[in-house]
Amino acid sequence: MNWEERLLTLTEPEGETSNLISRVSALLDQQKREWPLLAAGYGALARAEIRRFEMDGAPVFVQHNAGRIRSTAASVDKASVDARECFLCSYNLPPEEKGIAYGESHVILCNPYPVLERHLSIVSVRHTEQRIGGNIRLMLELAHDLSPDYFVLYNGPECGASAPDHFHLQACSRLNLPIEAVLATGEPAPEPHCDECEDTVLTYFELFTVSDSGRTVIVIRGGDWTVLVRWIENIVNALGSRADKEEPLLNVILSYQKAVWTVFIFPRKKHRPACFYAEGAEKILVSPGAIDMAGILVVPEHDHFLKLDAKRIKEIYSEVSLEEDEVNSVLETLCE
Repeated sequence: MNWEERLLTLTEPEGETSNLISRVSALLDQQKREWPLLAAGYGALARAEIRRFEMDGAPVFVQHNAGRIRSTAASVDKASVDARECFLCSYNLPPEEKGIAYGESHVILCNPYPVLERHLSIVSVRHTEQRIGGNIRLMLELAHDLSPDYFVLYNGPECGASAPDHFHLQACSRLNLPIEAVLATGEPAPEPHCDECEDTVLTYFELFTVSDSGRTVIVIRGGDWTVLVRWIENIVNALGSRADKEEPLLNVILSYQKAVWTVFIFPRKKHRPACFYAEGAEKILVSPGAIDMAGILVVPEHDHFLKLDAKRIKEIYSEVSLEEDEVNSVLETLCE
């Protein structure tokens, strides 16, 4: 089945304006009815257990979600990826899986293994590798078009993407996203209502880092997408040069509200912590991607879920995150 055969033409609920959010809502409703795997995924999410920890004044939620075992434990080394068919190509999707077009080059699908409500995958119609380069504007546009209900995320090919061979983004409901509530300090620039306000928004820009719970996060805010694209590209390139990689290890989360984008970049030094590979009592099956780094740590095994405490969570974040000094050094060089 090709992409054209998978696309649905959906009518928005009566009384709603024709926009992407209402079309996505109709897609989710249709897919939950017609696709048993998706219904089972949301059933697993509804049964998920949550434990809350206060970490340096920031909340971190540990989620036991048995439905995430396939994604968390996925083998993403080159040999394993080359040996399997790409599960994001149209011909390999389940027959019940349908989507809606996003522009001419991407399709919005429902993620069958949701971590949060309204969990979407935005997939390239071409089989092209997972790379942030050349796709930053797309991410900003998607965050804008799904605002204010959703955030958009990117997992690097060595940092949480279970399909490193096929470009995709994800989007989820913004409700209860810890990183936004805790790390995005200060108020965004005012929403434009006049020419003067609009100029204020367009010139508004912030760049700073936040370190807590073992994580170092680069936070960027601004109302001019051209400025944001340039800064994100420069940061990605600078981090890549430090690591001698075309693309550094990183995760990105974006949202848009009141005419301002907020971008969280999580520079990484490792994909998975040592406890992922450990045996016996030391083993904890956790593989941090963007959602995990943002404060919702997903654990598919219940006994592993019970092992986690504030100390171990901080150790996991510290082990996979780039150190604060190195991140600040990169930014200082760029700012010069």
